[in-house]
Amino acid sequence: MTGKRLVAAALVLVLLFGGGCGRRDAEINENLIVYGVYFLNSEETKVLAVETAVARGEIRTELSGLIAMMQKKPEDVSIHAALDYDFGVNSVVLSGEQVIVNFDERYLDMKPTTAVLIRAAIVRTLTQVEGVTCVSFQINGQPLTDSAGNPLGILTADMFVDNAGTEINAYETTTLTLYFANEAGDMLVSEKREVEFNSNIALERIVVDQILAGPQKRDVCPTVNPETGIISVSIKDGICYVNLDQNFLTQVYNVTSEVTIYSIVNSLVEIGGINQVQLMVEGETDLMYREKISLNTLFERNLELIEK
Repeated sequence: MTGKRLVAAALVLVLLFGGGCGRRDAEINENLIVYGVYFLNSEETKVLAVETAVARGEIRTELSGLIAMMQKKPEDVSIHAALDYDFGVNSVVLSGEQVIVNFDERYLDMKPTTAVLIRAAIVRTLTQVEGVTCVSFQINGQPLTDSAGNPLGILTADMFVDNAGTEINAYETTTLTLYFANEAGDMLVSEKREVEFNSNIALERIVVDQILAGPQKRDVCPTVNPETGIISVSIKDGICYVNLDQNFLTQVYNVTSEVTIYSIVNSLVEIGGINQVQLMVEGETDLMYREKISLNTLFERNLELIEK
């Protein structure tokens, strides 16, 4: 299917697994629900939300309504719909809590800054639906990659958080060195990853997010329970304080306790300005991780665990 506009008939929204219903506090009536649909400004320098009513119902119903809004040319000439550009959308698939957006190859011709804003608008819009936590992107069925050829992986709304009510308008690209587990689960393996992020978000938070998202390389294993929630990440006097929820204490992967702890610590120290890491669970440090490692300590980089 060609042309500038995404034709609704070409949109495939498939539920591979069951889902619930998305809801917002702002409801017009029993048939409509209000979401913030994200558009690009006419200068293509930022995105902004416009409150829009869509049909209320199951996940597929509300996602379809939001996608339709993102493909429709708005009457306001000062904004541009995220899916009203010169590329096609092959499919939009819901798999569990992840929406997979599959573009055609013309998306690669977009100006890099515009391409980032389009992704930000899509992620921020679709993850408002209850039951949708992340979005990934493909080109003709293959994972969208960064300039280094690495898959972008999943994107969450936290990667595009507004700052004190301002809209998304400042993006940076950086290469992180992240540490995950080897296949035996007893050593750390480094992985270089280029990420695009809102400069309003602290880089240390991005690092912890990426560790939770897991590795992108083959033969490299995740280290932290993916159900772990991040309460806060902050830096003071060279110490990075990472406050996680109780799920962190439950390990679901076959990796050693040291590998889990130092996958976080070593990854954070790599970004600079951090000398030590204090891990907390819901604000508490007087805990033992897997009955082996006390969290009541300041962890420093461990080079001996890195596989040569």
